[in-house]
Amino acid sequence: MNKIDFVVTWLDSSDPLWQEQYQQYKPYAKTADTGKGRYREMNIFQYWFRAVERYAPWVNKVYLVTNGKFPDWINKECPKLVLVKHEDYIPKEFLPTFNSCTIELHLHRIKGLSEHFVYFNDDILLNGPVTPDYFFKNGLPCDTNKETCFNVPIYTHTERFSIYMSMLANLGIVNAHFNRWNTVRQSPSKWFGLHLGIKGLLMSAILMKQHLFVGFSNYHTEQSYLKSTFEEVWEKEPDFMDSSCTRFREEVIANPYLFRYWQLAKNAFYPMKRRFATFHFTDRSVAPCIKKALFNLKIASICLNDTSLCPDDDFEYIDSHLTKWLEEKYPEKSSFEL
Repeated sequence: MNKIDFVVTWLDSSDPLWQEQYQQYKPYAKTADTGKGRYREMNIFQYWFRAVERYAPWVNKVYLVTNGKFPDWINKECPKLVLVKHEDYIPKEFLPTFNSCTIELHLHRIKGLSEHFVYFNDDILLNGPVTPDYFFKNGLPCDTNKETCFNVPIYTHTERFSIYMSMLANLGIVNAHFNRWNTVRQSPSKWFGLHLGIKGLLMSAILMKQHLFVGFSNYHTEQSYLKSTFEEVWEKEPDFMDSSCTRFREEVIANPYLFRYWQLAKNAFYPMKRRFATFHFTDRSVAPCIKKALFNLKIASICLNDTSLCPDDDFEYIDSHLTKWLEEKYPEKSSFEL
């Protein structure tokens, strides 16, 4: 069986050094996304590790990536834990960075990282038992290649274009290197399989001989990657990848979904339906739904995504209830904790 690593990125936005650097560079951000939802911290990260130890004890290594500040409670002597600073793998010309995409686009440069790895944001927790073949099968990342033509840009004053422009940029890069119809013909069972569901099959039929990829359904959950995919994209498009590594998140840059799209376009994936739940914090009304999902072990992972739309008092309400529910679910410390 191939070794599978987990990679998780984390930020302590209360760190004085980070705050000093952020204030120093923020005036130069102009059109960049500096919304509070990018940096506001939930006090639940220790439960991420407890969930991994309970539900994926088979994991090879867990790489914790930060700007250099690690949680006070982390057990640095844990044999499965590898602590990684941005400066350890990101070229110095891109540092310091406050753009998660810059941090993510360079993950393949982490020393010792396995070819097969699963990337998590710190707001994505395992929620139930998973086996290695939930993430990789026959050496390929498990994914759902459900297509869509409805991912059109939306603009708001608070979120601007969100990630829509980046997604279009990702598709543009993929279409420069792949012909959709050739991809489908190479492995028709992947593009007309039951894992797509009725709506997905209908979309595949509508697109049929379309030569351009027009869009994929995007899932805000953990993602399985081949390290070689990152290396290949950087080799093919070094200029665009370099220009995407901005200090703050810009609207027209590559993001990690590019590597996912590349794997799909290359047929370098194993078709599978995923079992996850995603919650975007807009106000406290989402809390009861989160609680219900947390205690449903059929849901393999859960994303608890803060947004700039959520008022501070509602965020604090959700955060306090989350801590209580997670402590109820994971009362015992993991070996990753002191």
